Amino acid sequence: MRRLWIADVHANLPAFEAVVRDAGSVDEVVFPGDIVGCGPHPAACVDLLMDLDAKAVLGNHDAAILAIAEVTPTRTTPVNWDAWTFDQLSEPQLSYLAALPLQLNIDFGGIAAQVMHNPAGAPYLHPAMPDSVLAARLPALSRAVTLCGHSHRQIERDLYGHRYVCLPPVGQPRNGDTRAGYAVETDGVLEFRF
Repeated sequence: MRRLWIADVHANLPAFEAVVRDAGSVDEVVFPGDIVGCGPHPAACVDLLMDLDAKAVLGNHDAAILAIAEVTPTRTTPVNWDAWTFDQLSEPQLSYLAALPLQLNIDFGGIAAQVMHNPAGAPYLHPAMPDSVLAARLPALSRAVTLCGHSHRQIERDLYGHRYVCLPPVGQPRNGDTRAGYAVETDGVLEFRF
């Protein structure tokens, strides 16, 4: 099984398309959240994710966009980015986002793994955090492997018998590297690419 792992596209269509092109042929696409938010191409990015038939989870920016339907946004800035993004999405696109689960369980090279955008209660994590600090910021994780996004930094650690992987961002770098990041998995072995 060859999988493409992408996270944190943030409505950046050129970066998303470049990653899909660069990755080549894969059996499956897994997406741990944040297809929209903070970028100029939300509708096209949702369409591409749907076209890829990705196994996807809801990210915090995705959830923020869905929440726009429930409240009238206060316009404290000249343009409310979440409200603008919401207005760009069609009903089918919003329905797709609303149907995304918060977590998936998958087989990761024969090992039980969970996919989520961010472990509940964990702040933005950083690769420079010592194992003890990183582990203390993660709640009890139910599977042997956890793969997520959210922190916009590549992290891959074995923490006291648990493997924790945070994917680099596709569309909104906060890691000092402006390239789109992703991973290709072959039977449980990840190769990070930029």
